[in-house]
Amino acid sequence: MNLRTNLSAPSILLVTTLLMSSCTFWHDTVSFGAAGKMPAAKTPVPKIEIDTNISITTLFGGFVKSNKPYDIQAYHMDGTSTFDSAEFTNVTVTYADGSLDPGLAALKLPMRSQHTIHESYNSMGEDGIVVTRSRIIQAEFPGVISRDEPFTLLLKGRFIKSNGSIIPFVIKEKYDPTRDKRTESWADFVSGC
Repeated sequence: MNLRTNLSAPSILLVTTLLMSSCTFWHDTVSFGAAGKMPAAKTPVPKIEIDTNISITTLFGGFVKSNKPYDIQAYHMDGTSTFDSAEFTNVTVTYADGSLDPGLAALKLPMRSQHTIHESYNSMGEDGIVVTRSRIIQAEFPGVISRDEPFTLLLKGRFIKSNGSIIPFVIKEKYDPTRDKRTESWADFVSGC
């Protein structure tokens, strides 16, 4: 006897949805947001992001968690295409109790980051696609935040323009942690992606 199963796309989708809806994600993550607003700078300064190294055990459920130590990423998008590089001379993470993060000892400063070309594409309807080129300067300071506590970041350095001129910058900003501990269904997790 020859049995043949004919599964249609809607039935596969239904079975997948039923199976996946029973999958659960348990979140235990932290994020850092700037506390207050940094005063407007008279010169360009890099933008700062804190990467808490979030990992997911599987896409079918499991743990979503932050992994210490965390990294600091700095970047500057130069629409004028005149910035050649950035040199970072001082990075300090100071906690509320006055202690410095031990991960700072591993940094090799000063650190110089060259620009790379960044292209963005914009569809202009019948006129076709417009390509805009700019320079981006990026730097990463890995493993310099080891505690889920408020801290003050002090970052000093300078931009070096293509013509050799130098523009110093200083960033001093306080960051506060926010913890996310929740349980989420697979459907909610996927809809948030």
